[in-house]
Amino acid sequence: MRAGLEILERAAEARGRILRAEADREGARVGVLVLTFDVGRVLMRPADDGIEVVHVESREALPDGLASLEEEEPWWRVIGQPITAAWPGGVEEGVGASGLGRLMVLKLRFREEQENPRVVLLEATGSAIRVGLEAS
Repeated sequence: MRAGLEILERAAEARGRILRAEADREGARVGVLVLTFDVGRVLMRPADDGIEVVHVESREALPDGLASLEEEEPWWRVIGQPITAAWPGGVEEGVGASGLGRLMVLKLRFREEQENPRVVLLEATGSAIRVGLEAS
């Protein structure tokens, strides 16, 4: 988990703008999620210990059959915006990522705190990742 979180933290440090969101299927539950930033591309998929996050060097290394999510909630709200933070969910309530067992939640904040940010929630649920927007 730590290595995957570091990939997203590096994108946030670079203020990478999200250019594209794709998945193996449309909707709020996806099996594979690919986020393309101007500073790199990450692939996310559910794993035994939560969400696996890997850096993907080239578009050719991505799985076939990905569909664009750019017009779906919550991605249409954040396309073109910089990622400014990434952290494990549950820590606010004192649960912590290690206490979640097979379920791991990641939060991705787009735009700075003072700039009406949007926080996208990614939650590993068995063989899928549930995607949603945190209520502001």
